Amino acid sequence: MIHRDGRDYGTELDDDMLERITAVVARSDVIETLSNKRSNWIASFDRAGVWVETERSRARTSGPQRVPAWMIAVAWERLCKNGTLSHIELLNDLKVMRSAFVCALLAQFPDVVVVQDRPAVLERITTP
Repeated sequence: MIHRDGRDYGTELDDDMLERITAVVARSDVIETLSNKRSNWIASFDRAGVWVETERSRARTSGPQRVPAWMIAVAWERLCKNGTLSHIELLNDLKVMRSAFVCALLAQFPDVVVVQDRPAVLERITTP
């Protein structure tokens, strides 16, 4: 998939991202959004993306919805490149419509810290 920033993010998660998500799910399959503390249940994941149920989808019994791999990839790329990533930037600049979940997922990684939660701002910690 060619994103609006001109980069090709493909349609699949790479091995590193799959390992990171596997580690997150091993701890818990429930992730709360950073700003509103809403639960997101990870039903499954693979190279195509992460299937997530929200309180809303559970109430509607619509089942898990896929957060496409490109949304996670573009967010991770921006965070790694700039060192920080905000929920607003993710939503408005990168057009990631599942931005609250993506921020919450990235915040679970050991090398990512939440600088503020409303609006969410993440920072990647790199060791020398």
